[in-house]
Amino acid sequence: MKSANQGFSLIELLIASSVGLIAIGVVGSVFLSGYQAANKRSLELLLQQDVNDAFRLIKEDVLRAGYVLSGASSLKLSGASNVVYVNTANNCLAYAYHSPDGLRYNEVMYNKQDEKLVYRSTDDEITALNACSLSRVLSYSLIYDKQISVNQFDIENKPISSASATSQLIKITLAAHLKNDDAVNTAKSIQIKTRNWHNPISTASATR
Repeated sequence: MKSANQGFSLIELLIASSVGLIAIGVVGSVFLSGYQAANKRSLELLLQQDVNDAFRLIKEDVLRAGYVLSGASSLKLSGASNVVYVNTANNCLAYAYHSPDGLRYNEVMYNKQDEKLVYRSTDDEITALNACSLSRVLSYSLIYDKQISVNQFDIENKPISSASATSQLIKITLAAHLKNDDAVNTAKSIQIKTRNWHNPISTASATR
């Protein structure tokens, strides 16, 4: 019979230590897996939110395109045939509208070299001849470019005509991924029907 005050043997200590290390390893592995899953989910949400925010800004802006305070006609860029000038070769939209601050000219453009979706708003006149040029200074990226790369920004433009008005149906496809993890990616599309602001009686276009 063992003595009541006899200590653990070396073998018993080793076994207990091994069991403890295994338990700690299992718990640590579960915790790490959970942390990695939560971190990946937060990055996925960041990506989805950025893309959704970019689409919302583009849609709200395009729906303003052509608006003139007088309401007498639709505002088009000089040389453009529609209220939204679409350059599919440069993956770019350009348009103008009156805002409370005055006449605004805007561009949304894909910079393929830097994988950025850029946005520029100015009161300097933009025409169909000088719009959508990468050499122009662009204000900022619509997507958080420190963590996200845009690998696709395609624009399809379809004219819509009726007896009294002409409009456009613009389809935009945007795909993006995290810079440090290509597996975290998204691709979305939206369709925007541009508004026709002009009075049906008048076919004149407002120009600056």
